[in-house]
Amino acid sequence: MAAIDIKETPSATTSELATAFDEWLDGLDTPQATLTKHSMEILAKSMRKSMALRDAMLLSVICAGNPEYDKGKLRDYAAAPRIPNRQLSEWCERMMKGSLAHAGHETDKDKVVNASRMLVDIVDTVDTDLKLQAQPFAIISYILWWMGDGRAMLTAMRALAIDEECSLAAIVAAAIHGDLWPNRN
Repeated sequence: MAAIDIKETPSATTSELATAFDEWLDGLDTPQATLTKHSMEILAKSMRKSMALRDAMLLSVICAGNPEYDKGKLRDYAAAPRIPNRQLSEWCERMMKGSLAHAGHETDKDKVVNASRMLVDIVDTVDTDLKLQAQPFAIISYILWWMGDGRAMLTAMRALAIDEECSLAAIVAAAIHGDLWPNRN
């Protein structure tokens, strides 16, 4: 297999990233979900380099109740973010907008708990490289914000303390600072 063109890690292949992302998706629907250490490392390194992977992981949690939800499209977006695909980008944008309009209402609480547990496991696994913890913390902060949970600011600030350029955490922190919450305003 050829190395992924998005510079996540020289050892991560397209197949390895696809396997790790599939393990993530399966874990969302599994009680007491766990990821292999290898998958956690691949996901952490890959989402540091690819915001598309990070966004696909986020969408897999907050958009699961949307009738347009499609794991295949999420896989495509996560694996090949630099391949221009207007339809896929528009789908992701629709999914995100829909999630904001229905924040917390179509929530699969088990999926949220499983995602949060797996993200915390990723953070624990990559504890020797703090920069790899920023994106998992940012996803957790967004999920908490999306659910209307004030603890979102704590995880957003943790992500920003690690990486002040973490855009997702900055968005969450700014929204909370401005008292902007999904489906409340």
